[in-house]
Amino acid sequence: MLFKEFTVLLNPQSRKIVFGICLNAIGGGMTLSLLLVYLHDMRGFTNTFGGLLLAYGSIVSIISSTPMGALVDRIGPKKVMIGGLLLNSAAAFSLSQVQTHFHAILAITFINIAGQAIWPSQSVILTRVTPEKDRSKVFGFNFMLLNLGLGMGGLLSSLIIQGGDLLSFQIMYWVDASTFLLYLLIVLSLHGENVNAYIPKENEPKTGSYKDLFEIKPLMLLGIAGIILFTFGYGTIQAGIPVFATQFLGLSPKWLGIIFGVNTISIVLFQPLVMRILEKFSKYTALISIGLVWALSWLFVGIAPYLPLFASGIALSLSQLVFAVGEMIQAPTIPTLANELAPEHIRGRANAWMSLQWSVSGVLGPAITGLMLGADMATTWVIVMFIGCFLSIPIFLAMKKAAMKRG
Repeated sequence: MLFKEFTVLLNPQSRKIVFGICLNAIGGGMTLSLLLVYLHDMRGFTNTFGGLLLAYGSIVSIISSTPMGALVDRIGPKKVMIGGLLLNSAAAFSLSQVQTHFHAILAITFINIAGQAIWPSQSVILTRVTPEKDRSKVFGFNFMLLNLGLGMGGLLSSLIIQGGDLLSFQIMYWVDASTFLLYLLIVLSLHGENVNAYIPKENEPKTGSYKDLFEIKPLMLLGIAGIILFTFGYGTIQAGIPVFATQFLGLSPKWLGIIFGVNTISIVLFQPLVMRILEKFSKYTALISIGLVWALSWLFVGIAPYLPLFASGIALSLSQLVFAVGEMIQAPTIPTLANELAPEHIRGRANAWMSLQWSVSGVLGPAITGLMLGADMATTWVIVMFIGCFLSIPIFLAMKKAAMKRG
């Protein structure tokens, strides 16, 4: 019933975009978590190189986000998405054939540049084609379908790589490349002013710049708070929980599928319900609650070492259930608010600015985690993560004050 309530909000164009994102996520779900395994076991690269490669990819994303955002504003999101999807498909296929370190670096470079072309573009299109009153729900529903796709991809990968040979890994990357091409066909079917370069009205600026963006104080604060929040959330969860669970708690690697599976399934099942609850609160209240919820998830991580082995696995699973609640709050709230604060002529730049939450936290989170867990400071690591979740709250409060002044 709740699912149907949100699907009726989609129009033909937004339906195509969210379906394309879900389809594309299937390919990502197959390959993202297995990249280091593939490079190490199938190609003979060291884990150190793999880790540095991921950090390098995040740096490429940071560097490329600025020009990609400007390009979206200049030529329109559809054209940028076409280029990004073609590039990402080619790069995903090239990973299946990688032989040298240079080849791997080149593929990751193109994948991250393409990602910065795709994500701001699809966010701009989804914002344009959705009435303002429905945007939070549509972004939330999109996040649910994204996780559904990632979960399906993870399931497919477990079936494909059962043999553990090179061909099975290559098939995964071929499927991943194909999902980008299928998404490309969907984007090519989109038409109208909502997917092309914005044509300003008579009383609107003809061009925009990042200077215009930086003058919008609430938007700047939203991005900074998001970077901090994501660093102590996404940036550390993916890098730290697998190591913490297996090396510090002694859990079997099989537990990781359960722990992260709880997260994905929770989002797919409960995102519509969370959206209904969010309707009763302001977006600023929702923003503040994210840090509180994620701090609670770290409490479950913190108690895990003091429990019997099986119970510690349950505690980590519960931590990901609670973390998922925070995700279900942030997914519809942050992008909706960012696009509300940004004028149409710089919306591409605004979404590029917001994408830094992922890329910057993708560098800082694993770096902090690696240093602390590498020094056997697991307890201190959990405490730092717990405290870090609160650091975004005063910035969100300052943002609310700035937004009220702005009117």
